[in-house]
Amino acid sequence: METTQRRRGPRIDVDVRVVLLDTAEELFGTEGVDAVSLRSVAREAGVAPAALTHHFPSKRDLLGAVVWRRGERVAEDVRSRLRALQERDDLDTRDLVDAVLLPFVTEIAADPRRAVLWLRLVITTALSGDAVIIEPVSGEGDIADLFRRAAAGVSCLDERAVDLRAPIAMFSMLTSLAAADLGGWGRPIGREGLDPEFVEQLALFTSYGLRAD
Repeated sequence: METTQRRRGPRIDVDVRVVLLDTAEELFGTEGVDAVSLRSVAREAGVAPAALTHHFPSKRDLLGAVVWRRGERVAEDVRSRLRALQERDDLDTRDLVDAVLLPFVTEIAADPRRAVLWLRLVITTALSGDAVIIEPVSGEGDIADLFRRAAAGVSCLDERAVDLRAPIAMFSMLTSLAAADLGGWGRPIGREGLDPEFVEQLALFTSYGLRAD
């Protein structure tokens, strides 16, 4: 009996958008945004290029979606913690550090490998001054403004420390966190997330550096 081969149709067993975001997060985080094309993302995800551009018309749209899929949750947690600090009058630099650091630690604990790749992407994108990062965290609920307001309650910090030293300290801290899967740090990350002692020492180092005279 003669059989005819059926033409393969679109995949219906997966959420194509999620697969594309997962694939792009992996490729952007390991190879860098500039080295990754939309076609390579589609190929690695196992979907047609047209399926990718249906969800993400441009590479910039895809990058923004990857960054803010996790970033929206993390940014709102940071905002909430910084707002809470403004109601206190007994603040130390460690409080500021924890407000920024712990939301990222929580995200990594939930998805250790992928979240570290995501954070690496966030750091490189932020340091380049890309509007993909800058625009969503500015305006109403501006994280930098919330940080300054909270920092005003820390007696050992002056304006110079907040405006110059704090960005250096925070970016350095998150860059170290984004490298937790690399050998130079002894890879303090596993299936259960980050080594708590690594997180503690990172927070201590950053908080002491922030208040250095």
